[in-house]
Amino acid sequence: MQPENGPKPGCEADPTSREHGTEPPATTVADATSAGQPPVLPIRLALSGGGIRAAAFHAGVLKRLAEEGLLERVTHVSTVSGGSLLVSALMSFNEHAWPGSAAYLERTYPALRELLTTVDLFTFRAVGWRGLLRFGRRILTHRASVLADLLVERWGVSGRVRDLPEKPAWFINTTSLHSGKCWRFSAREMGDWVFGRHYAPDIRLADAVAASAAVPYVLGALWIDLPKEGWFQTDPATRKPQKRTQPDADRIGLWDGGVYENLGLEAIYKPGMAPDPAAFVICSDASGPVPAYGSASPLAIFRGRLAGPRLFDIASDQIRALRSRMFMRDVDAKVVAGALFKMGVSIRDVDIKKGRSRDEREYDAFLNDAEVRAALGHPTDLKAMTPAAFERIARHGFEVADTVLTTHSADLFPRTIHWRS
Repeated sequence: MQPENGPKPGCEADPTSREHGTEPPATTVADATSAGQPPVLPIRLALSGGGIRAAAFHAGVLKRLAEEGLLERVTHVSTVSGGSLLVSALMSFNEHAWPGSAAYLERTYPALRELLTTVDLFTFRAVGWRGLLRFGRRILTHRASVLADLLVERWGVSGRVRDLPEKPAWFINTTSLHSGKCWRFSAREMGDWVFGRHYAPDIRLADAVAASAAVPYVLGALWIDLPKEGWFQTDPATRKPQKRTQPDADRIGLWDGGVYENLGLEAIYKPGMAPDPAAFVICSDASGPVPAYGSASPLAIFRGRLAGPRLFDIASDQIRALRSRMFMRDVDAKVVAGALFKMGVSIRDVDIKKGRSRDEREYDAFLNDAEVRAALGHPTDLKAMTPAAFERIARHGFEVADTVLTTHSADLFPRTIHWRS
């Protein structure tokens, strides 16, 4: 039963409330507007799941933001699965710091491109015969823990969650098998409002990220041992600690954050409510379509494919659709300033919805509709993609971001920027 003072169903209270000291000073549109200049708002980012495909798409989205010097304005990042993989690599390339725009363009983006096009993360080739002997039964029973080790060894993801920077606040979303709620990791806490929260998360970053990507029945749950002390029951509406608690489990299984919600929106946005302080909320959705019936194979993981049970794919797709509609309803009603970048949407699609006409030759400057569909159709996997596939998918993210921002939020983002390799 939902507490009387609890959050709306399906929406936990904002984890970035001022009580926790993670917010910058309040900024409003009026305060941020100077004569003749568009308003300047902090940016909150939600980066969806979708395996390596999602990582490449989000890399392109970040490139578009960096081209306009906007990465410095990011105050919150919420990630699921492929989004978590990308940010873990990004942070590792930058000594566990969020890169500025110039650093991202000059160093981080090229490093991400090299990583995502040359290094398999979880395939038979990545594990190898020695790995099969080394990991033994874990390959059959605890593949998510194997993924965590491969993140360290193959991607260089190091450090612990508690050592993450406080700005931007990064929320790594997983799903608790114990409570059925969204279990989050951040620099200052881990847990959920049903199980309880702990304010000193001494967990490997690679473990948190692997849990965020642990597709049910493919990678399986990642199990972590929990500290016995330091747990607090929190108010579901305010997130304030209410009393010490002793959880009834000292070990917990965590699934892919996409089981609960693949967009990662809940950590940075509450339906029907504007962020406090004012912020521009961006949701980058690189989710793939529901696979064709009968296309999944239980052995696909050894080729890097993350093909879950069909029931999971259908349910996840429906949850994502409902969440995105709620978000866009609030954007259209001007309850929240924000944008949705949806993979598979071409420039022509945006124009049709907007009722805008272009000379056909203008579309030559963008990916064509067939290339956009090819980007969307890239498998959800943990395998290095070809340079051509990375270029196509990252460019798609860049172009969708640019067109949506300049079309629907031109007062905030008036300048069109074209893709440069």
